[in-house]
Amino acid sequence: MVTKEGALITQVDPNGIGAELELEPGDRLLAINGKKVVDQIDYLALTAEEYLQLRVLKHSGDYLELEFEKDAEEYLGLGFETAVFDGIRTCSNHCLFCFVHQLPPGQRSSLYIQDDDYRLSFLQGSYITLTNLTEADWERILKMRLSPLYISVHATDPLIRRKIIGSKAGGAILKQIKRLADAGISLHTQAVICPGINDGPILEKTIADLAEFWPQVESLAIVPVGLTGHRHKLFQLRTPNRNEADRVLEMVHRYQGEFLKKINTRFVFAADEWYIIARKHFPSDQEYEGYPQLDNGVGLIQWFLTELDLCLLKITPSLQPAVDKIVIVTGESALGLWDEVKLRLTKVLPQLKLDILPVVNRFLGPSVTVTGLLSGRDIISAIQNHPHSAGEIYLVPEITLKQGEALFLDGVSVNELRKECHPKKIAIVPTRASDWLDWIINKGCVDDWRDR
Repeated sequence: MVTKEGALITQVDPNGIGAELELEPGDRLLAINGKKVVDQIDYLALTAEEYLQLRVLKHSGDYLELEFEKDAEEYLGLGFETAVFDGIRTCSNHCLFCFVHQLPPGQRSSLYIQDDDYRLSFLQGSYITLTNLTEADWERILKMRLSPLYISVHATDPLIRRKIIGSKAGGAILKQIKRLADAGISLHTQAVICPGINDGPILEKTIADLAEFWPQVESLAIVPVGLTGHRHKLFQLRTPNRNEADRVLEMVHRYQGEFLKKINTRFVFAADEWYIIARKHFPSDQEYEGYPQLDNGVGLIQWFLTELDLCLLKITPSLQPAVDKIVIVTGESALGLWDEVKLRLTKVLPQLKLDILPVVNRFLGPSVTVTGLLSGRDIISAIQNHPHSAGEIYLVPEITLKQGEALFLDGVSVNELRKECHPKKIAIVPTRASDWLDWIINKGCVDDWRDR
C-alpha cells in the first residue's frame, strides 16, 4: 500500500549516521523520540538530541524502530523530498497581483499552489503575509524563535493593505510585526508597488513605519509589481513607467541617506528592475550592504558583476578556456548585464567569442522580462531561430529550471530542449558569477543537465 506518511527520504549522505543505519532513498522517517516529524524544523530540532529513537517505514513496507546514541555535533545526513512533510500551508488571501492567478491554464498542478507557509519562510526565505497564521503557529514561532522570517507588507496603512491582499485580517500588520519584534524575531520585509495604490505618500508611510522596528526589522525591499499577459477578469493594474520609477528611486535614496545618519544602515533597498525602468546606474557593491535582499532581485546585477571582476583578476592572459564560442540565453531585462559581461570578459579572454540571445516571454507575456521566468518552449523557439555557427554552445542559466529538477516553468524538460534544438549544443550553467566563469574556463561540457 502506497503511503505519503512521514518524510520521504531522497538523499542519504554516505558519511552520515543515516548510512550506517542502512537508511535508503525511498524510506520514510515517521517519528523521532516518539514525536511525529511534520517538517524540517522538527527534524533539525529533534536530531540535535544525543539519544535518538527513530521510527522508519522502509520502502519495502517494513517498519523499523532504531535506537542509538550520538555526539551532539553528529548528523544523520538525510535529505528529503520537501521541506514540509505534512503539506504546504496554503493562502486564503486574494492579492491584487497574485502570480498564481496570472498563470496560463493547463500547467502542472504544483504551479497553482498558493503558499503562505511560515515554515518555508524560515527554511527557504519565502515571503508570507502573516494573515494565515493560527495561534498555534504563532506560539511555535515564538517558542522556537524561528528567525529570520520574510514578510510581505506592501503597505502599513490598514485600509490599503486590506485592499492589496484581499483580506480583512491584513490591517493588523504593524501589531503583528510588533509581536514578532518584541519576541526577538528578525524580519526582512518587502513592499510590492502597484502604481496609484501603494506608492507616493503610502510608500513613505510604509518605509517610515517599518524603520521604527529596526533592528528587528533588518531590511525592506521595494519591488515593482510583476504582471503577466493572463490577467483576464482580474483587478486592473499596470506596471510603473519611467517617471514613477524615478520617483520611487528618489524616495528610496533620500531615506537611505537619512537612515545612514540615524541608524547606520540604508535599511530600504530598491529592486534592480526600478533602475532598469528608470535607466539609472546601479548602486555600488558597498551600497547594498551585503545584499540582504538578493533573492528579491535587489542587487543581483551588481553582485554578479562584482564577483565576476574578482574572478577575472585571477585569470592570466595565456589562459585557454574550455569553450571558445558561447551564446548566452537571457531574459530581456538582463540584456544590459550581459552587454557589460561581454565587454569585461572579452578584454581578459579575447579569444572567447560571445553572443547574447534575448528570449521574448510568450508563455507569460512580453511584459515579463526576467530570465528566471522563461519557459522551455520560448527558449527552444529562440534557439531554433538563432543563426548558428559551428562549435557554439548555448548557455541556459540554471535559474530557469525548477529547483532540483530538469524542468522549465512550462513542464518542458532539458532533454526535450536538447532534442528539439539538435544539432545545436545546449548547456545548463550555474547562475553565480564564480561558478559560471569556472564552467567556461574549466568544464565546457553538456553531458549533465546541471553541468557542474
